[in-house]
Amino acid sequence: MKLFRSNGPNDVIFLEPVRKTGENLPKGKMRMLCCDVEGKVYAVITNTTVYKLAMDSVAKMESNNKDYATLGLEIGPGNFLPLVVEIGPKEVWTLEHILNHARKRGVIPNVLKKELRQIIKLGEPGRKGKKAEKRKNALTVTPGVLARLPYYSERDIEFSMPIYKAFHSYPLIVLNRLPSDRQNPHDAQRLLIMDSDGDLAVIKVPLKLMAKSEKRLEEWAVKTDMHACITIGRGAKGLDINYLMISQPQKKALDMMARRFEETGNGEQSVTTAAKKILIQARDMSVSLTD
Repeated sequence: MKLFRSNGPNDVIFLEPVRKTGENLPKGKMRMLCCDVEGKVYAVITNTTVYKLAMDSVAKMESNNKDYATLGLEIGPGNFLPLVVEIGPKEVWTLEHILNHARKRGVIPNVLKKELRQIIKLGEPGRKGKKAEKRKNALTVTPGVLARLPYYSERDIEFSMPIYKAFHSYPLIVLNRLPSDRQNPHDAQRLLIMDSDGDLAVIKVPLKLMAKSEKRLEEWAVKTDMHACITIGRGAKGLDINYLMISQPQKKALDMMARRFEETGNGEQSVTTAAKKILIQARDMSVSLTD
């Protein structure tokens, strides 16, 4: 099924959360039943953070006795920013019938498509506002500390690869979560990281720490529509979990390194120019935070 159109963002109407029988989604993910301007119905996988943000806006609408529709503004392939808009009685009637057809038939009849497009079009002012906010954030937002935990010491990190390296240079760039293994405690999370020298390693860190850090980063990314990565740096009282804003090419470079490791299991990889720039940025940020 084609989910994206080449002539513009594929904004949708979020209808309701759904589950597929026997499906176990990763932590922090959920499915939403939705339809696009063409009347196509599908269940997209999105972050629970997106749903929670939408519910915050829904609560405000309901407290003011207003009717509403929940839109998903496409900010990237498969990534949606929730926007709740006020609607009138005619649109309420349309939404009720759209939901009914989506549930029972998985197809929206032509007679409803015109009104469907009008509802989605209500999100255009919101899209323009988000773009303006993004430009403002790009100028004003600076890398910051997500979670500074004085009790989190280097002894809490266990390096398991590569074995030829006795010490790893900080800050560390988190590339990806890795599945648990038999030796992995239930309260620890395995991570693939790149150290400041550009070497890859598999480390174990407290599960709650990473869950908290990833949640904050997710919320920030949804609000700003910008890319960032998690870094682990040395602080005055221990190790700090920070985030670093990165560009789309830099994000692709990190994703490629993680994908190659998953495919080959080999930690010896060449470091691209884009990845090297991230290391420089991380070192500069680490210095500025400790000054």
